[in-house]
This record gives sequence, C-alpha cells and structure tokens, in this order.
Amino acid sequence: FFLMEVPKSKETPALKIKRLEKELEDEKLRNLLLNTMIDVSDKQFGTSIRKKFLSQQSKSSDKIKR
Repeated sequence: FFLMEVPKSKETPALKIKRLEKELEDEKLRNLLLNTMIDVSDKQFGTSIRKKFLSQQSKSSDKIKR
C-alpha cells in the first residue's frame, strides 16, 4: 500500500517508523534481486562478479591500512 506523502518535518513518529520499515523492506528486496542477478550471471555466463569484487575490496582495504 502507499503511504500519504507527508513532509518529513511534519512526520509523526508512527509514520516515520512505517516509512522506514517500508524503505527497509524495499531495500531487502532490491538486495535479493541484485544477488540473484549476480548468481544467474555467474552460472549462465561463467562470470565471477562476486569473487572479483571481493578481491578488489581486500586490495582497497590493504591500501587504507598502510
């Protein structure tokens, strides 16, 4: 369902909680979709997107630590 658009400055705590819960649920679904897309790509096309990304992250964190 859709919540009425209320300016954030006039948002009651209850409305803020409902809005944030909806945003969290939307982000969880988005995350699931993106992870599924990566899994399908890895299987169908033989890519290693997650593996490449994780190795790049570790290289970046090594530079920061030094």
